[in-house]
Amino acid sequence: PLTEDEIFARKTLDQLNEEGPLYDVPFEFDSAQIGVDDRLLMQSNFNFLQRWRSVRVTVEGHADARGTNEYNLALGERRANAVKDYLVNLGVAADRITAVTKGEEAPICTDEDESCYMRNRRGHFVITAK
Repeated sequence: PLTEDEIFARKTLDQLNEEGPLYDVPFEFDSAQIGVDDRLLMQSNFNFLQRWRSVRVTVEGHADARGTNEYNLALGERRANAVKDYLVNLGVAADRITAVTKGEEAPICTDEDESCYMRNRRGHFVITAK
């Protein structure tokens, strides 16, 4: 049987991103604060990044459709940086994480209701190197 390292080595970036080993980090409306309840998600993401030390990621900061485009781009940037800073403070090397904003430009849900808005307010991970 293959080892965990061998299995990981055989996976493409697309396969890894489809599997989604890193959890999206949700945010409250108009906030870039990582909630107390979301620290377990962040710990899990940290554990993955510690296990696979060659992995590099981009954290995309997303916002819901409320507010101006300019405001949401700035909010997305604050959210992406909050996720990055949290992981760096736990011990992940800063050069392994790129923070970018998507604002409201890449929603995963387009309905105009709170449950959809909640899904769009997030820090989303994309594995860019392994």
